[in-house]
This record gives sequence, C-alpha cells and structure tokens, in this order.
Amino acid sequence: MKIFSSFIAFSAVFSLGLVLLVQIPQPATAANSPDFIEFTINVPEDVLSMTHGFNTGLMKIPPTITSLSGSADQSMLAVTARLRNAGGEFVGIASELEVFPDAIGPRPGMSWKTDWTITTKQGSLFIYQEERVPDAHIPAFSQLASGQNWHGSIIANISSGPHPSGRGIIIGGTGVYAGRTGTFIERVDLTGLTTKGEMLGVMYLQIYLDKK
Repeated sequence: MKIFSSFIAFSAVFSLGLVLLVQIPQPATAANSPDFIEFTINVPEDVLSMTHGFNTGLMKIPPTITSLSGSADQSMLAVTARLRNAGGEFVGIASELEVFPDAIGPRPGMSWKTDWTITTKQGSLFIYQEERVPDAHIPAFSQLASGQNWHGSIIANISSGPHPSGRGIIIGGTGVYAGRTGTFIERVDLTGLTTKGEMLGVMYLQIYLDKK
C-alpha cells in the first residue's frame, strides 16, 4: 500500500479530480468567448524540482533536494517545471504549491488546494484550484501496486473547483495578464508508471481568459 499511496501522490502533482475523458476543451471562436492559451509540461523531462514531506517513499527531484519531512511544512508539496507552448517550444517556468489536510499525502476521495504561478517573458499568471485524484487513473496505480509496470494512455482532469464548472480560477497577473480573470483546467495524459518510481505523461494547463 505504501507504493500505491506514493504513486497516487506523485500522480496528483502532475495530474495530477473531476474526470472528463473525451471532451478535450478547444478554443472557442465566438466574439464573446474567452481567450484560450494552453501550456504543456512533459513529465519527467520538463520537471526541474519536486519536494514534499510524505513518508511514503514518494520520489523527489533531484533526489538530493531538501525534504519537508518532520517540518511544519510536511503536509505541503512544491514543484517547478519548464512550460512549453502548443508547438513544443519552451516559453516559461511554472511553480505548483499544494497544501494537503495531513502529511499522508493525496489519496482517492479527498481534495486539496493548489496554487500555480505561470511566468513567461510577457508576464505572470496566478491561478488557484482544488484537486482530486482522478478515478480514471486508479487502474494504472492498482497495476503498479501489484508489482507490475504500467504503460498506456489515460487522459483525465485533475481540477475539481472552486468554479461551479469544476475548473480552477484565475486570480490575476502581471504584464499582459494584469487584471485578467477567467478559469483553467489542469489535465493529464498519464502514459507510464514503473516500479522504479518513474511517472510518464503530459500535463496540460488550459487557460480560459475572460474578454477584457
């Protein structure tokens, strides 16, 4: 169960909820529709760092990074990663800070709070959401818990609020994002889990900015 809990926690970082398997949001074209921006993070190659305080064997990046275990911050998790645009080019850096109800880490049936900062040369966005472990990802982790590697493709939304639609919300920004509002979806295509602690996939941050 420690391996299972560990990988559930790792998936929650990147995938990180509310599951929508077939309806991938597309940019709308109506005159009053929101502006759509999509950033991606390839896991693990685009991840710069990850640390936490969970005592479940959950991997850290790099392995020598300071652990939060035993500290006042042990129920938190911190990630930094490079951001790509739709063409796969690096365009910025993101930070993800998660706060859990306890130091055990994420697991099915619970929710937790997540703050994202997206920084590009044009400005920064500050966004917030509530997350849940996607039910669609559970079979992959169940296979891992049995001692077998898993490979495939399972797309699921991690966001579960606080917007009534189940999306996260945009708090504000700087530069070209100053004063902007809207919603966003954190979406993950989980493609691999190994008994060595590796997780493979693509994270999508799908931003819907309200029209000015």
